[in-house]
Amino acid sequence: MSRRTPTKRVSIDGKPWRIKIQRPPARESYDGLCVKDDRTIYIHPDAIGHRGIELACHEIVHARLFDLDEECVDEIGRLVSEVCNWLARQNDGVIG
Repeated sequence: MSRRTPTKRVSIDGKPWRIKIQRPPARESYDGLCVKDDRTIYIHPDAIGHRGIELACHEIVHARLFDLDEECVDEIGRLVSEVCNWLARQNDGVIG
């Protein structure tokens, strides 16, 4: 029996996207990857514990603002992750 890939369906800019907890295809050294052509975001399973929120934020920014430079995407991803983690700590680990 094969294990199913955890997948979250989301709407980005009014279009359906998938976020998968799966090794990014053909780029094994990446922790996250946004593939615009098939509207899929990949988050490496080994990165979930220590960088999952930051990676998800980073790749979602890429999906919505694909032409934004990497430095800006990094800053937004890091900032949103930092605030989400801070809010979770203020609320017993729950982000609402």
